[in-house]
Amino acid sequence: MLVKNKINNCFIHLVDFKSSKEWYKRVFGFKVKSEEDDFLEFDLEGTTLILLPAQVKELNPLPYSVFFFETNDIDQTYQQLVDMEVDVDDIRDFPEGMKGCHFYDPEGNILLACTTPN
Repeated sequence: MLVKNKINNCFIHLVDFKSSKEWYKRVFGFKVKSEEDDFLEFDLEGTTLILLPAQVKELNPLPYSVFFFETNDIDQTYQQLVDMEVDVDDIRDFPEGMKGCHFYDPEGNILLACTTPN
């Protein structure tokens, strides 16, 4: 195959970029790799999460998450999200022995934090 067996970057496009960018920095606390007025790049151990301003005035969030953030302790992650007043769903079981919870950025994008079986 012509492409590598690796996802290099994940993009999230945001309508209210300035406000949402600050939310991502506050909630996740990831190391910022690069930041400009219209660009924010987080380094996530081999994958890069890039936030960009949407080129439209309105976006309809997908009704599901398209990737998940791995956590070692879903109960602690859930509580941290609650403590930060993030809109978060209850913890639930997922296939393959995973447990996780969906949570939402200020624009309604569905994100997912999950444990993976050892």
